[in-house]
Amino acid sequence: MPKPLSKMRIPDPFVMNEDTVNISVWEFLKHKEFDSPSPLKGKQRGIDVQGEKFGWEIYVESKGSHGNDHDGDTVFGQGQIKVHTYNQIGKLMEYKSNSSEKSMYVMANPDIPRIRKRVQKVANSLDLLGFIRFWVQDDKSIIIEFPEHLEDRLRWLGLIEQ
Repeated sequence: MPKPLSKMRIPDPFVMNEDTVNISVWEFLKHKEFDSPSPLKGKQRGIDVQGEKFGWEIYVESKGSHGNDHDGDTVFGQGQIKVHTYNQIGKLMEYKSNSSEKSMYVMANPDIPRIRKRVQKVANSLDLLGFIRFWVQDDKSIIIEFPEHLEDRLRWLGLIEQ
């Protein structure tokens, strides 16, 4: 259930909806010279953000810390964050089952401690699946976490610094 940010014992440092996460990731990919169609917005269905560079496809499944139609004081509760995390993983697994070998899969979320803590609980499994994590900051910049075996590919594609 959604809850008021103002009533939380430890409030989230910032609030970000899924549309903002999508746009931030899309801008990041464009800046890294990926061909990327416009990201999904609102209630559109499909792949939230996708891109292609050097024949490699990237599929991004995003979530926010509150709904696109929530006011600034309403955030998702812990139960919703858990469900959203597992829904992201499930969608990425579906994409992985139906995509070429030259594909990468990304979970994108605002860098909120409650979301990070939830994702951290399954980080080893995410690494085994080859899933990358994009953590969108309050300033819309992105911190990337990734399985070690993907480091060279991510450098080659320009997603992480040389």
